[in-house]
Amino acid sequence: MHKTATLLALAICVQGFGQKEVVSAYNANKEGDFASAATYIEQAIENPKANIKNKTWRYRGEIYLNISRDSSLFAAYPDALVRSKDSYMKAQELDTKGSYAQEIQIGLGQVQMAASNAGIGHYNTGEFGSAGAFFDLSSEIAKAFEATDTMAIYNSALCYEKAGEVDLAAARYRECADIEYQVPNVFLFISNLYRENGREAEALETLAEARALYPREQSLIIEELNIYLTNEEFDKAKENLTLAAEQDPTNEILWFSLGSVLDNLGNADEAIEAYKKALEVKVDYFDANYNLGALYFNQAVQGTNAANDMWKPRMTKAESTEQKRMEDEAKALFETAKPFLERAHAADSNDLETMRSLRDIYARTGEDDKLVDLSAKIKAASN
Repeated sequence: MHKTATLLALAICVQGFGQKEVVSAYNANKEGDFASAATYIEQAIENPKANIKNKTWRYRGEIYLNISRDSSLFAAYPDALVRSKDSYMKAQELDTKGSYAQEIQIGLGQVQMAASNAGIGHYNTGEFGSAGAFFDLSSEIAKAFEATDTMAIYNSALCYEKAGEVDLAAARYRECADIEYQVPNVFLFISNLYRENGREAEALETLAEARALYPREQSLIIEELNIYLTNEEFDKAKENLTLAAEQDPTNEILWFSLGSVLDNLGNADEAIEAYKKALEVKVDYFDANYNLGALYFNQAVQGTNAANDMWKPRMTKAESTEQKRMEDEAKALFETAKPFLERAHAADSNDLETMRSLRDIYARTGEDDKLVDLSAKIKAASN
């Protein structure tokens, strides 16, 4: 009997100890002594009787939320918001009847807001890794409510990128892609991240994935093209774009990009055909009109220079005839270039390179009125 009474007394003491620490934590929190409140509540949750009560966890959530609002204490408890979130989630789990559902939801909402604010604060002080983690916390709480904190996900990606956390940044940008936020730009961000860190194979894989989703997005095509051009893999670029253009023949951007690659390869005739196919799809496409006009214009200049190089004080009749033929051919190429450059000018009347090329053509073809008008526009645009 004596032994049984002793065991019963011990059980009551243990139970009472847990309750006492919960009450002490509650009172300290109420009085603003959050550090003491944290000490008491941590002691309480070590007690098997206290840590199965949702009240204990609700108090813990509130205590650590209050700590996060005190800058000096927050520095001593950097994981305060994580502890607060975990506590409210545990309280929600234990509140099987939903008696405190609203209180817990409000608490989690406050933690989410505090996490977002902490993320902004750490970003402003250059602590980008920590900022990303806080934005992650905000996003995690939103998911618990079956919601999406779009800005938190995007902000965490930006923070991790600035922190040099490539894989974390790429993962968050992919989350943005999954919810169709800032697409297709986020694919470009991922690709650039990989490229800047010497992971070009992954960059190209990302672009291939993005282009399957957004086949008409010029920025993706140009980014992929730039990788090939930077690496001087012109044949690979040609192969890639030829296949893409044949699969989507009404995509003027693909034809233009193919023309650009062929231009770089020195395949002028094939480039001309590709540019023309782009214009068959979209007649006022500035880039295709400009590049095609520029290609003809450059050929005309080369022809003119070659004809001039033939000159000498005494020329045979055959030489004079050949020089005249080359001059006429160059003049015809200037005429061929003219309508494409004029269409480019119509599409973008402020582009100086287009205007300068046209001015040169008008000077050579004797179109004085157009020459004077365009010269005035160039002067106005240059000032």
